[in-house]
Amino acid sequence: MASSSSSSLSSYSPCAACKFLRRKCQPEYVFAPYFPPDQPQKFANVHKIFGASNVTKLLNELQPHQREDAVNSLAYEADMRLRD
Repeated sequence: MASSSSSSLSSYSPCAACKFLRRKCQPEYVFAPYFPPDQPQKFANVHKIFGASNVTKLLNELQPHQREDAVNSLAYEADMRLRD
């Protein structure tokens, strides 16, 4: 039984933020739901423009139902700033 639980842990792919920051990813991590592993550039752009610490503070001040819209807005803004 221990081998099945360890295999399920190893199959969990860290979020894009944890990959970028080289951290151990926890499912309850504030970035995990909004920066999926298949969208690494989304977090890289947000991090480059706003910084991980600032985004963490912002998300922690918002209600959970507001966070997805905030992340999408930050990602859009970061993308546009980097293109300009």
